[in-house]
Amino acid sequence: MSEQDQQPYVIVEKRGSGLVAFLWGSLVGASVALLLAPKTGEETQKDLREGARRLRDDLGEKLEDLRGSFEEGFERVQEETAEHVDAAREQQQVAGEAIKAGKDAARKARSDLEQRVAESKAAYKAARNNRDGDGVEDGIEGEAAR
Repeated sequence: MSEQDQQPYVIVEKRGSGLVAFLWGSLVGASVALLLAPKTGEETQKDLREGARRLRDDLGEKLEDLRGSFEEGFERVQEETAEHVDAAREQQQVAGEAIKAGKDAARKARSDLEQRVAESKAAYKAARNNRDGDGVEDGIEGEAAR
């Protein structure tokens, strides 16, 4: 860094309320406006009344437009909400039917499996009885040996 960068410096801020400048500006502006006014007081009052009437009429139109826009938006939101609710109910019904079909399929599969297990046990017992003969004692010993 150079020596100039290291030198301390002072910043002086001038603070003023600006009230005096504002008052002088207002006084000068009002004076110029009165001197250069192209209309009489009656004409100015008439123009002000006409402007106020137009403003009131315009405001009424804007309020009507706003009310109409609000009502349209509200109706649109109601319709969209009803559509979403209907779609959700349909999806709920489809899901319920799918769950019911899944439960029914699981019950049937379990029933079929239990039937096959029972048939398999019966076939196993029949085959063992045929192999071992009709001796029950051999069957018990065969079970214990395994």
